[in-house]
Amino acid sequence: MSAPAVPSSLARYAPAGVLALTVIVFAAVVATVTWQLRTGLREQIFQREARTLAAVAAMQLDNRAGELTGVRLEDAPGALLVAVLKTSQLRGVAGVRIFDARRRLSDAWPFRWSEAAPPDELWPRLAGGEAVGRWHEGESGESLLGLAEPGPGTAALEAWVPLRRNAGGGLLGVAQFVVEDEQLAADLEAHDVRLWTQAMLAWAIGSAVIVFAVGSTLRRLAAANRALRAQSEDLVRANRELVLAAKTSALGTVTAHLMHELKNPLAGLEILVAGQGNDGGGRGEAGGELAAASALTRRLRTMVNDVVGVLRDEQGGAAFELTAAEVAEIAAAKVRAEAAQRGVVLTAGGPDDLALSGRRGNLATLVLRNLLQNAVEATPAGGRVALEARRGADGGIEFLVTDTGSGLPDTVRARLFEPCTSTKAGGTGVGLALSAQLAQQAGGVLGLVRSDAGGTSFRLVLAPEA
Repeated sequence: MSAPAVPSSLARYAPAGVLALTVIVFAAVVATVTWQLRTGLREQIFQREARTLAAVAAMQLDNRAGELTGVRLEDAPGALLVAVLKTSQLRGVAGVRIFDARRRLSDAWPFRWSEAAPPDELWPRLAGGEAVGRWHEGESGESLLGLAEPGPGTAALEAWVPLRRNAGGGLLGVAQFVVEDEQLAADLEAHDVRLWTQAMLAWAIGSAVIVFAVGSTLRRLAAANRALRAQSEDLVRANRELVLAAKTSALGTVTAHLMHELKNPLAGLEILVAGQGNDGGGRGEAGGELAAASALTRRLRTMVNDVVGVLRDEQGGAAFELTAAEVAEIAAAKVRAEAAQRGVVLTAGGPDDLALSGRRGNLATLVLRNLLQNAVEATPAGGRVALEARRGADGGIEFLVTDTGSGLPDTVRARLFEPCTSTKAGGTGVGLALSAQLAQQAGGVLGLVRSDAGGTSFRLVLAPEA
């Protein structure tokens, strides 16, 4: 079986489709990694801001504790609020809430804008001393404080800070800061621009590398695939030719053996018939029949010799070429003596730049020789028989055999290439039938061009060689 055929359009666009898909997948990977990196970096920035607030708050708590004498910081009314408010002045805080160690709201500024307790998921981290920062896109500090509606293009930082002193001690409480930091928002926007610009640059460089490396690899694979497909087709064709050669070789061997066995009986029959015609019993009507039988026997022996020669060339593997002019001359030479004996003018010719392989040339010679012999026999003395070779319309070779005989009857033309159809006395019509088969073996077609009172014309058309 031959390799499955791939449409040329699909074969042409398949590498481009693979490259496009690869670049798209690479873009998705770059975008995903960049987004994750952006998220991680922002988380670090927000945690840093919250830790800064926690450090400042701890320092203010230490200062406030130093100002108190004999009273614990957590027991002094408003001590935590004062320390936190001093911290908020340094960071542009829009609002703050303070919770004690039991998650109860103790103070707020502005006045009690919300009584919601710290989120359950954050409290274990706050109790462990970790500061937590969260960024709110599309919300301002006032909207987080409940004093305004959320608006586009705004953002605010929410920082949860555990209240501890640097000098040590347990958790005093938790402060929630709502920070409106325009500089932080601008820094985040600039950071995003730089990050996505670098991602686009990395994607462009990576895509160029992919297109160059993967594209060249795909082109080599496509070329290897085409070469492999061509080799597969060659192997299939070679296998088919080997099978055909094996069959024809066996048939050729049998045919050659039969032809060899026919040569000697035909030669003996020719001698016997000629001897009968030369003695005294060969006069009158019987003598004419013996002469015709002798001529037919001689023609059969000549045809057998020609076929044996063709088989010998093919079995010997002879590789040669014949021009159209040489084929015409060889075929004409085999019947020129008979034409001269009958008083028929025989001409043959053709161009020297049209070549045939030796096998096709030999087969064409057999067909043309039979056509010429029939034409000579059908042409009266003084008539003409012409063999002309020329280039065909499809680039092949055409051989035209024309005579000036009386033409073929309608009954014969209707069954021209069938056996047992002949106008000659004692003829069987096998010659034209065999000639048509030989023409097919040579890669051609034998046909009748015209046949009327002015003569008959046959044409052998050989297709261009592959």
